[in-house]
Formats: sequence, C-alpha cells, structure tokens
Amino acid sequence: MTDATVPIDLRRKGDARLQVSRIAADLFWRDGVSATRGEDIAEAAGIAPRTLWRYFRSKESCVEPVLRLSARRYLAVIEAWPLEASIDDYLGGAAVAGPVVYSPDDIRAIHMVTLGFDEPSLRSAWLMVCEEAERESWPIIARRLDLPAESADLRRTAAAVAGAIRALNDSLSVDFVATQREPDSAEILGALSTAIREASGGRLGAAAV
Repeated sequence: MTDATVPIDLRRKGDARLQVSRIAADLFWRDGVSATRGEDIAEAAGIAPRTLWRYFRSKESCVEPVLRLSARRYLAVIEAWPLEASIDDYLGGAAVAGPVVYSPDDIRAIHMVTLGFDEPSLRSAWLMVCEEAERESWPIIARRLDLPAESADLRRTAAAVAGAIRALNDSLSVDFVATQREPDSAEILGALSTAIREASGGRLGAAAV
C-alpha cells in the first residue's frame, strides 16, 4: 500500500490528490469498496475526514486521479500522432518487442476499472474520466479531420472512438486481473490502431496530409 506516514497537504492539489487516490484504490482493492469508509481513506492519508470531503465529493471519486492517468494515455497517443503518418505506421513504429510492463498506477487503474463492473459508483467515476478525455480529444480530432471546432460530426466521431478505446481498456483490465498476463506491446498497439480506425469508419486511419 502507498506509504502515507506523512500527512498529505491537499492544498498542493495535483500530486497530493493523486497520493490520496492511490491510497483509496489500494484500500478498495484490498478491503472492498463497501468495507472502506471515507474516514479510512483519510486516516491512511494522514488527513482529517473534513479535509478529504473538501476535495472529493464521495469516497469513490477519490480514485478519479488514478483513473485519469489511464485515460490520459489515449490522449497522449493521438496528441503525438504526426499528421503525415497513418495510424498503423505510427503505432506500428512505436511497438517494442516483449510484454507491456504496467506501472503501479497502471495496476491500480486496472483494479478500479475491474471493480467498477460490480460497483456502480466506481464505474461512474471511470465513465466520467473517460468523458473528460473524450472532450479533450475534440481539438486533436478536429485538426486531423479538418472539422469545425465542436461540430456535430466531430463530437460523433470523438464519442465513437472514445467508446472503442474505453471498451478495449475494459477488456484488457479484466483479462489482466483474470490471468495476470501483461500483454504484448505490439498486440496492444495493434488493437488500439484497429479500434481507432474502425470506430471512426476509417477516417482516422489514414495520414491527414
């Protein structure tokens, strides 16, 4: 579990909120969501319960910063995608031999996504984070497809692609928890390439210039 012997200063919002999120995710996975109170999270973080509730609307929302790291990975991929490259060439060139090595935060996110199938409040936290990432993808997709900002076509395409990415993430999370198998890098990037291309009807598959 995350070392929380030093009280967390939530006024330093970014990293401090992530530290609380890590603690909450570890407690949820170890003890179960229903058995973990907000007070337990606060105690483990070395803060007062009233301080926890000042920065998080519910105990389940405490895991959103960890989940946000997972959602940001998709955005990082398409942000770095050169306009002159196809999705297959871009992701194919990024693949490396061997399995993906999940970080501790990756594992936490995987655990929370998996728990969410039986815990509606955790699922809601994950879907909210995914929706945020979808909105952040609008300008990136608009640039690639030369679409007006916030057009209906743009929103439909972004929603379809985000849904496909979320479904892929869900599947990988469940598979990892069931098998503890870290998937092959080329396998994951190939699946991601297919999801982006097919969900967009091929529009996001080709080079943009």
